[in-house]
Amino acid sequence: MRNMIGIMGGRLSDHIHSEIQSFSEKSWKTEFVKAEQIGFEVLEWVFDLHENNPILDNDGVKEIQQAEKEHNILVNSLCADYFMHNKLFEVSSFELEKNLKLLKKLISQCHKIDLKILELPFVDSSSLKTEQNRDEIINNLEKILPIIEENNVILALETDLEPNSFTNLLSKINHPNVMANYDIGNSTAKNYDTEFELEILKPWIVNVHIKDRNIGGSTMPLGQGDVNFDLFFSTLKKINYSGDFVIQGAREDLDVSIITPESTCEKYFTFVKNYIEKYEPNLMHYKRDTN
Repeated sequence: MRNMIGIMGGRLSDHIHSEIQSFSEKSWKTEFVKAEQIGFEVLEWVFDLHENNPILDNDGVKEIQQAEKEHNILVNSLCADYFMHNKLFEVSSFELEKNLKLLKKLISQCHKIDLKILELPFVDSSSLKTEQNRDEIINNLEKILPIIEENNVILALETDLEPNSFTNLLSKINHPNVMANYDIGNSTAKNYDTEFELEILKPWIVNVHIKDRNIGGSTMPLGQGDVNFDLFFSTLKKINYSGDFVIQGAREDLDVSIITPESTCEKYFTFVKNYIEKYEPNLMHYKRDTN
């Protein structure tokens, strides 16, 4: 079976206030149209600080489902950037309770559209820098384990921890519904060993973000940074990775106004598709019947 290529929500819309990644309230429906035209099969939802996100509203959930059916685009995963700012650790008990309440709501809404993977980013402003941070997040996530079980949702943690520390964190949580999201660009920026990292994280990886970055530097257009994509895709084949490829590449329209989001995403789609065809990984995926 083949894997599916996805695009991060917002990448097919004009940028908002020069943000690299954001939910596009006014144009999210149009993104399904554009994604279908390019050839994507998956769109990863973005839940951030922007208001009026339909994922939290039952009528909005129905609209998302309708868009999936009309354009044969699946929403298999959600990136909860909201919790990079409203953190699940290093906050007061009042803030923690409020943030966990919203996370529980989000989990419930994901279940309603059969959205299987909810990603929690612990990078940059929400990086788990200390052992105390990691112990705290373990304790706080334990409070929602019954909710993710009940709703059959997987929490995929994305961290910038070195691989042994990341696997140690996942082993301590030790729950089948708490897994890992792997971002090749972020790992390259940290100069981690791609092959070793994928091998050691193999039991937990359920979703992959495709971006390119320089070592110690920022995000670059695909193919222009330091990511070794041949090693990356060949290792994914070796470990029998079974999830989607979600493109989270650099926005070229931030630097060159005449470049449209669609043209960048179309170029990135071809880039990833060529690597998949090159290595022909025997991958399974989460695609479901939308009829």
